[in-house]
Amino acid sequence: MSDLKAAEKGWELTQKRVFTKWVNTHLRRRFGPALEPIENVDTQLEDGIHVMKLIHALYGATIPKYNANPKMRPHLLDNCETALRFIDSAGVKTHFLKPGHLVDHDLKMILGMIWAIILDYQIKGISVEEMSAKEGLLLWCQKKTAGYRDVKVDNFHMSFQDGLAFCALIHRHRPDLLDFDALNKENKADNLKLAFDIAEEKLGLPRLLEVEDMLGVPRPDEKAVMVMVSEFFHFFANQSQQETAGRRIAKVVSLTKQNDLLKAEFLSKAEALVAWIQQTIAALQDHNFGNSVDGVNQKIGDFDDYKTQQKPPRVEEKLNVETIFNNLSMKLRANNRPAFEPTEGLSLMDIDGLWQTLEQAENDRATALRNELARQIKLEALASRFFAKAQALQKYANGKRNLLASQENETFSTVGQVQVRLQMIEAFEADLQASRSRLQDAQKLGNELIADNYRDSPAVQTKIDELSALWDSVDSAATVRKSQLASELAKQQQQDQLRAQFAQQAKALERFLKDAAENARDHTTFGDTLEDVTAYKATLSASEADVLQQVQTLTASLHQVNDQLKALGVDESDYRVTPLTVGSIAARTDTLKALLAERVVAYDAELARQHLLESKRKEFAAAAQQFVDYLAAKRTEISSIDGEPEDQIAAVNRIHNADEGSSRLAALSALEQENRELGVVFNKHTNLSYPVLSARWSAYTAFVRHTLEDLDQALALKNSTAAARQEAQQQQRLEDLKIQFANKANVLSVWLQSAFEVLNEPVAVSSVDGVVELQESASLVQSEYGPKTQEKDALVAFSETLVAAGIKENPLSELTIDEVVAQFAKVGDLLGSRAAQLDQELASQQRNEQLRLQFASSAASFSAHVDDCLGAVQASSEEGDVQQQLAALNAVKFDADALSALKALDQDLHNAGVSDNKHTNLTFLALSAKANSLLAAIQEKRTLLEKEILAQQHSQVPPEQLNEIKECFTQFDKDAKGHLIIYELKACLSALGESISEEGLDLVIKQYGDAEGRVDLANFTNFMVARLADADNESQILASFNVLSGGREFVTEEQLRIAFPQDAEALAYLLQNIPRHAESGGYDFAAFVRAAYSR
Repeated sequence: MSDLKAAEKGWELTQKRVFTKWVNTHLRRRFGPALEPIENVDTQLEDGIHVMKLIHALYGATIPKYNANPKMRPHLLDNCETALRFIDSAGVKTHFLKPGHLVDHDLKMILGMIWAIILDYQIKGISVEEMSAKEGLLLWCQKKTAGYRDVKVDNFHMSFQDGLAFCALIHRHRPDLLDFDALNKENKADNLKLAFDIAEEKLGLPRLLEVEDMLGVPRPDEKAVMVMVSEFFHFFANQSQQETAGRRIAKVVSLTKQNDLLKAEFLSKAEALVAWIQQTIAALQDHNFGNSVDGVNQKIGDFDDYKTQQKPPRVEEKLNVETIFNNLSMKLRANNRPAFEPTEGLSLMDIDGLWQTLEQAENDRATALRNELARQIKLEALASRFFAKAQALQKYANGKRNLLASQENETFSTVGQVQVRLQMIEAFEADLQASRSRLQDAQKLGNELIADNYRDSPAVQTKIDELSALWDSVDSAATVRKSQLASELAKQQQQDQLRAQFAQQAKALERFLKDAAENARDHTTFGDTLEDVTAYKATLSASEADVLQQVQTLTASLHQVNDQLKALGVDESDYRVTPLTVGSIAARTDTLKALLAERVVAYDAELARQHLLESKRKEFAAAAQQFVDYLAAKRTEISSIDGEPEDQIAAVNRIHNADEGSSRLAALSALEQENRELGVVFNKHTNLSYPVLSARWSAYTAFVRHTLEDLDQALALKNSTAAARQEAQQQQRLEDLKIQFANKANVLSVWLQSAFEVLNEPVAVSSVDGVVELQESASLVQSEYGPKTQEKDALVAFSETLVAAGIKENPLSELTIDEVVAQFAKVGDLLGSRAAQLDQELASQQRNEQLRLQFASSAASFSAHVDDCLGAVQASSEEGDVQQQLAALNAVKFDADALSALKALDQDLHNAGVSDNKHTNLTFLALSAKANSLLAAIQEKRTLLEKEILAQQHSQVPPEQLNEIKECFTQFDKDAKGHLIIYELKACLSALGESISEEGLDLVIKQYGDAEGRVDLANFTNFMVARLADADNESQILASFNVLSGGREFVTEEQLRIAFPQDAEALAYLLQNIPRHAESGGYDFAAFVRAAYSR
């Protein structure tokens, strides 16, 4: 076989395979898999039945009557004749084809018939004439593959043999299906297989060609390649229309989605913002600040954090919400959509109203926090003063209580001691009563704290109760102590009375005993004669009985007094006013009894002596009587002495003359010696003998001695009593000095405590008024300091009196003189330092106040400036079209220098430690955030407007596409007359990728052609612009959905996916929002479009 015949045989086999697949594809599409596929077009078309079914499948014409089971040749020829007429009725020109060609299996004629059908059905859609169709299809391939590496389409055979052209066509329309850059022109089989696999598997195109059809022959069959390329053309042309429709739908869906997203974003953010504002208003209106300085400072810190950290983002959110709404309104207006009406309560007016309420709540909270902080600081100062007063009062009361406690076991021995203590306790009570005003001041201060809800009111109340209880305790203890002392005074007075009574009775008894003893010692009273002595017997007995009876009576009375003293706890050693005791009296009584007994013996002896005596007695008796009278006179004179002991002693010493008495006694002794010498041993004229007279003298001198002893004792007792009285008076004077000092010192102590409270009060103020208030308090102390200093100096001088009196301690005084002096010096130092401190603080607060005022003014001005800018930004949306809006937006000028100046002021406030500003609720961070949001809003709106302008520009045909339209027109204007006839027009449209029906083509000629059916460049351009431009109106979008749906009233999900090949989110949004079609189960796109253009 020659090369020519081999080539011819090759293209026949290729066409046979390709045409067979093409025929089977269309038969299968119409009749389904039940129809047996054709394996050999040369033999299986002989009965004409498959030919008629193919025409029916392609054109939809009704199959004419035919012999369904032809057996003989005439029957076959009849059927084929019917089939050829059926082909002709469909408008397919077969040229010279006879029924016999089919019956006789003429492959060339059969392939020519199939090619005629393919040309009419598939390639006729490209152009009326074959050459124009081929040229149009080739031009379409060239334009679609332009720029692809190693691809140059000049024909439909060799240009496609390496497979890159097929791959380029696929990649141009579906870049997602293959990586063209990874392909190599040397891998022809791989390239072809990839293209045919994708066409079949991904695009759903019939696999008309195989790799061997392209590589198994020297030159691929042109018609086979054209058939395959035409499949690509129709698929992608249809896809192009669908893409255009999808693009338009996607644009509307995207716009609607963006609008819906903006609406949803607005509603979501507005709802969140409103919820935050409402929640924040409620939180700001909660003025429970913790009831302490720390609590208020914490709340102030929280409020500062709110203003600096929490609110600025919310300011941005508010501006963002406004920006979203304004941008949405601008987009809706620019795209002829109805205005957006937010949910009730979420409009910008509603939000502004809530925002104003929020700012008022902020102002109210700032004021409340300042007031509460001032109140808490004042309460803390008052509490400090209260507890200082309470501590001082507690110390004072405890000191008083301790003083009383220290005297609990005190014992007394004199009335004076008790009287001194009573005077002290009376002074104690007076001071305690005077101090009640201090207690009442502290109680009043504490009650004010409690009434003002001080944070630790329970502790204050406890302290008030403690002080009241302590005061009552001390007062009660003082009352008890005073009662005890009163009882003790009565006891000491009773003891002194009993002591005096005892001393008086003891002295009287002692005197009686002494006198009785002297009488008992006198043995000269028995008589001078025997008769007298004998007669004296009765007198002696009666005298002894009477003496003993009187002693017994006096002793019993003395014992009664002694028992009373002992009952009062007075020991005999403490009888004070007398040295006599019961014991000494008993001893004297015993002595008396012994003397009485001795007298009896002496009497008996005298009686015996009288029987012996008888001599010369007269002279002696007279002298003796004179001596006795002398002694009696002296005794009487001494006994009659009265007055002070020392005066009585002097009188006794003056009256008693021992020498005179001794001289007289010596004379009597000489006389008695003379009588003795005369032998007179008895003198009936006197019973006085020298021994008797000597005894009388001895008794007299004993009397004098005893009298002097008694007087010495009385003098000693007097001196002792006087010393005790003087000691009591001294103690009383010292006690008076202590009381006077304590009263003066305690007054100064109260003032000093108050001064320390004022001068040591922390300077915890944040305003000029607060400093002035502290200065006024300090000035009051300063004005009192001079007079109080004089009181202090007087107290210092008075303290020297105490020192001179030997007073070293004074439990009645709260302060010692050294403490008073030291504290006064400290107050003096504090006054100077306090004045300087407050002057410095005043200057600082004045500077801070000036900074506050400057910041408040600048902040208000800047805030108004930002509001003006925001208003201008919002107003720019009302300035006509988007170009004018952009110009108005660009005219908005932001004052960045004002923001910088405000930042500097804010830094100055921060450096000064100022954290609050009663003149404004604006903060730099909030204003900065507001400014940043403004700038962001301007930039966002500018970007949006620029995008809108660009979108409007892109909704028209771009210049490069207009150039392509012109180039394509020129290409098909063969005669260069400036117009296209109908087949040229269709080929030109095909080259531009536009597939159009015969009816559509007629409408184009009618609308844009001249009377002869020709379309010039201008009208062709207008037609293409109208066809390609996006009008964004309801009718165009409905038409676009009609393209996707194939003219049906509903669209399927698969058709929708064609419009959104790479935008899954937009597709998902559309599927969520497009309603279902009631009858078909598809989607009602008309309802969706109506809804999209109504909101």
